[in-house]
Amino acid sequence: MKRLFAVVLLALFALAAPASAQTFPQLTGRVVDQADILRPEQELDLSTKSETLQAQTGRQFVVATVKSLEGRPIEDYAYQLGRHWGIGQKDKDNGVLLVVAPKERKVWIATGYAARIRLTDAVASIIYRNAIVPRFKAGDYGGGITAGVDEIVKVMRLPPEEAQR
Repeated sequence: MKRLFAVVLLALFALAAPASAQTFPQLTGRVVDQADILRPEQELDLSTKSETLQAQTGRQFVVATVKSLEGRPIEDYAYQLGRHWGIGQKDKDNGVLLVVAPKERKVWIATGYAARIRLTDAVASIIYRNAIVPRFKAGDYGGGITAGVDEIVKVMRLPPEEAQR
């Protein structure tokens, strides 16, 4: 009986290890284009917008395109990636991460708790629907990401009382 228990326990650990093993791209800047879908001038433009947002508000924003979600739901992958990279001010939890996985045809906006005051799930849904997805469907990933970033930055600059309208 002990031997059976040990075998079952070992099998469970063996199955759980690949599921928990997560590899993330290295944080190399405000835009990490692992999927290689952005032109250099788009990366520069997005980085500048992110830097300006942080300089004006203290809020950190990073864009990541990934080759694969490794079988994970994009919501979980984005959350774990944001935690792994430490996006946002630690004491304020105000970071935002836009994750695009073109292979899986997924996009997600992950927010720190304090960022949700401005960038609610409802607002993120409008950004997906109106700014990002139509351009993605037309094959313009760079344009969709840029349009999404423009909308996210606009919302993240708002004072809390205006953002909640």
